[in-house]
Amino acid sequence: MRSQLPLSRFSPLLGLLILSGCNTAYREAMSRAEDAAVRGDFLTAAIAYRSACAASPDDEKACSRAPVFARKATDNAIATARPACDAGDLDLCLPPLLATLDIMPGDPEVASMLEKASKLHAERCASQWKAEGPLSTALAEVACLQSRARQLPVPSYESLLTQRATQLSSRFASLAATAQAPSNAGAASVLWNAAKCLAPDANTTSRFEQARQSFLTQSAIPVSARIGGKMSPQISEQLSNLCERISGNLAPAARCAESGMMPGQPEPLEIYVSALIQRAVENVSEDIRRLNYVSGTRQVPNPSFRDARRDLKRIDQDIESTERRKKEKDAACQAPNRTHDASCVGCTESKTKSPCDEATELTESLKRLTRERNDARNHLDSIPETVTENVYDDFTYSVLTHRWASGYRFTVQASTPGSAPSAPQEGELRFEDVEHVGFGPAGLRPDPLEIPTSGTYANAFVQQVTPHVFAAVQQDSVARGAARRAQCSELPANWGLPWVQCWAESSLWQNGQEPQVNEFLGLLATSAGASAQPQCR
Repeated sequence: MRSQLPLSRFSPLLGLLILSGCNTAYREAMSRAEDAAVRGDFLTAAIAYRSACAASPDDEKACSRAPVFARKATDNAIATARPACDAGDLDLCLPPLLATLDIMPGDPEVASMLEKASKLHAERCASQWKAEGPLSTALAEVACLQSRARQLPVPSYESLLTQRATQLSSRFASLAATAQAPSNAGAASVLWNAAKCLAPDANTTSRFEQARQSFLTQSAIPVSARIGGKMSPQISEQLSNLCERISGNLAPAARCAESGMMPGQPEPLEIYVSALIQRAVENVSEDIRRLNYVSGTRQVPNPSFRDARRDLKRIDQDIESTERRKKEKDAACQAPNRTHDASCVGCTESKTKSPCDEATELTESLKRLTRERNDARNHLDSIPETVTENVYDDFTYSVLTHRWASGYRFTVQASTPGSAPSAPQEGELRFEDVEHVGFGPAGLRPDPLEIPTSGTYANAFVQQVTPHVFAAVQQDSVARGAARRAQCSELPANWGLPWVQCWAESSLWQNGQEPQVNEFLGLLATSAGASAQPQCR
């Protein structure tokens, strides 16, 4: 006979299974941890045991193994990284060490190895690019230091990087301060932006914004746009400020010349729009509509009152009938000599109601009917004999739909050398409005006719012409930018304010956007032989 094992031997195991079976995160983490431990992947095991402990803080196995495997993973990482670190191969040295920072933060051996690696990399950057050298060389050193900033979370290294960036920012700010003339506004904007990029603070930010506004005012291409051709005088007057109407599409590379000209600014761009805007043709269509509304009220018999009065009449009839029957029974009850009912042969007295009994029952019925009659009368008194009923009527009215169409055609001609008039553009300016009377009783508000004004037609025409004017401005801006870029295509060894000004203006015109400081810093660092690109802080 098979013996039965005692349940008490399995109680702890069953408890663990029950608890772990209800905790999916714990179960999955433990599975990953044990698989990784078998493979000898101590790092994965440490991370998984830590996750299991977080999912089940009372689990002794997971919580005790997490620090053990963290220690093993850290020791293994140190052993793996040491040969590469000793050889100065930071690409193989740093990844194993960085992987341990999450599971074993503050390990002294890892911190020491990272400290040595940071000093080695800083020495390599300094040996190749001198911080005291030209701006491009100093910038290359900062870019070199930044390239491993994420891999070297060492306070001394971070302090060195901050120090170098701040020093370089001061040098850019000093050079920017020499760019006082309006002809150097672009250079000042770029250099102040570089100073702000490397060491942002209130001063560099404020100085950059001032220089930026001066640069855009000085170097944005002045645009003079005018329109002519055949159109009504009213529309022509509305379009006299064409450039101001489209100015939002010009910034930052161009601006309206109407805001004024200053010495040293670019040659204005003249744009002429030759347009034909025909007289509007109006078409009107009529639609007959009907609106059902409450025109009044009237009094009609109340069905509830009718039913209540009918019920009261029925109760009165029942009372009258019951009183008549009771009177007959009372008379029979008072008769001196009652005879046996011959029609009830074989009946006994106990099975036949006497007239007196029936009279008593009828008395009770009369009481009940009397109460019902009182209730019916009260109910009838509470109901109005008539009710108010809405009277509906139809209001018929006409809706007039007005449609206006004005044909247009235009071409755009810019003063850009070698440019030809644009292909003719044509279409119609269309508008629509409805009108109808109002009728207060039906709640219909009047909809008066709104006839398009000359300003309405002018606004619609501007929407059509703006993309073509902007395209002409953009074409001219790109051409100017390319011509300006040819004057500063290469960064000279002894570059200065004139080259930066040239680069800023060519970037503004050719790209249609403000000069990008990362691109400028990248040019400088690359010219010094740096492979890493400087990053703004």
